[in-house]
Amino acid sequence: MTASSTARALVFNCHITGLAVARSLAAHGVEVIALDPDPRGLGQASRAVKERHTCPNPLEDEKGLVQYLLDNAERFGEGAVLFPTNDEWVMAVARYRTQLEACYRIPFSELSVIDAVLDKRRLYADAHHLGIPIPKTFTLNDPKATSREIRYPAIVKPAEQRRFYDRFGVKVFRAENAAELLRFAREAADLACVAQEIVQVPPGGFYSFCSFISADGEVRGAFVGRKLEQYPEGFGTGCLVVGEQVPEILERGTAILSAFGYHGISEVEFIWDPMRKEHLLLDVNPRVWKWIGLPIASGVDLPWLAYSDAIGRPARAGAVRDGMRWIYERDYALLSRTRPLFPATGEVVNAVWDPDDPGPFAQLIQNEGPAGKYYCAC
Repeated sequence: MTASSTARALVFNCHITGLAVARSLAAHGVEVIALDPDPRGLGQASRAVKERHTCPNPLEDEKGLVQYLLDNAERFGEGAVLFPTNDEWVMAVARYRTQLEACYRIPFSELSVIDAVLDKRRLYADAHHLGIPIPKTFTLNDPKATSREIRYPAIVKPAEQRRFYDRFGVKVFRAENAAELLRFAREAADLACVAQEIVQVPPGGFYSFCSFISADGEVRGAFVGRKLEQYPEGFGTGCLVVGEQVPEILERGTAILSAFGYHGISEVEFIWDPMRKEHLLLDVNPRVWKWIGLPIASGVDLPWLAYSDAIGRPARAGAVRDGMRWIYERDYALLSRTRPLFPATGEVVNAVWDPDDPGPFAQLIQNEGPAGKYYCAC
């Protein structure tokens, strides 16, 4: 495929994350097509989206989704750039990359690399070799031995999160004692889990290294965000995030991605451990994520960097505008009913509301009514 300035972008699924990606690309004149099995995704209601189409859900019919993409390649336009926004969509594209890249541009690493970074056991082993600190982690090869050695409360987390979440409806198990840890280990034995001691993270102690890295390993844009609030509390997703560039996180995030040879957009998650007084590596998300609108607004437009690179016209981010805040209005409002929150003051980026693009906010309100909620793990 030849370089093109008119290649379309396919965003799927198109909810909160997809909305930010669509708005970013549309602002640069890119035609965005939203693909989704559910019409209630917020991004699909945006004026940034040129076309909306219903497609198979990869959780139910992965091969059907891939065949749908192949069958409609000419309709969507040769060389369209793919932006899957959740793990199952990323994995579907990665597993069938050979077939899909004959019709589309895929701006992220191949399956073997994605499998590696999503496997917590391999991630933590590589972090250890690189001298990047992690929470105290145990294998579950011998659950009884681990149950005796670990400090409680502890968590049991999967090597690969999507299947775990689909089965249990939670991201991790919290074990208060040895009996609970052993029970959880049995229930998730086929999902290859690890056990981890819980770090008492202070409020605002969650950080992410956000970047786009090209196939030759160059970091074209990098950003650090600090998650101030999350909903639900505990193991929820961010609803208030601030830009805060931390050199140590920039260095460690770059190092772990380089070790795996990952290229594309990603989010590398860290937590601050007040006992050890350092940032610990938690996870790597090899995709776009919920609050990607913050680095976009702060001058690190990751979707545009990925798109530009994919069409053969690479770009680099400029200077970071630090200190901006991103808010997901719905979750922040719900959380505010329980306690005082970090303030959403200063220069704020709204996840949904935009007076020039009110459709997604209207859809958000509608989803709270009889129409029902859009399902998204973000």
